[in-house]
Amino acid sequence: MLAHQCYPIRIMFVAVISLLMQAIIPASAQLTSEPEPSVTSLSKPQKNEPLPLDTLLDSHGQPINIPHQTQSALEYSSAEIKPINTSKTKSNQPAKTTKVKKLNRKQQLASRNHVANDPNCRWLDKRIGQLEAQINGIQNNHLQHVSDEINIRNKEWQCLKCGAEGPDQNDHSNCQYRRETNTK
Repeated sequence: MLAHQCYPIRIMFVAVISLLMQAIIPASAQLTSEPEPSVTSLSKPQKNEPLPLDTLLDSHGQPINIPHQTQSALEYSSAEIKPINTSKTKSNQPAKTTKVKKLNRKQQLASRNHVANDPNCRWLDKRIGQLEAQINGIQNNHLQHVSDEINIRNKEWQCLKCGAEGPDQNDHSNCQYRRETNTK
């Protein structure tokens, strides 16, 4: 009920404020001597002075220096690239006139003289090489895990047929090493 009684007072208050605002705004507009920008004046750039050649201005009107020499923003030099031989046979040796004995299927699968063109086979070849270099002829209890991994990787090598034609599509999941879990 109180809200109904205050309604006429509120209407009169808003009317008085709007009249005062109309009286104040034209007075403050007369105080500033600059004309109000129109749509046509905003679309045309103000012509103060023409810029000399080869100068640019930033957002604050300050000149930006333009280098006269061309230079790259990034200096990069790549590492030397060594060609990768897909086969492990040495091409530096002179060709022998004797007949080379052809390996049977089992020997060919176990041999690492030839690496199949497969990313898994290339990785296995490098990993077995790293592990063999790590052992380097030393056999002790501290490197038992390395020799265990070499055995596991050699089994993967043979299962994936990396010494011959390479793995089939199903070989990847079948040949993947899985640790034995001790369930009690």
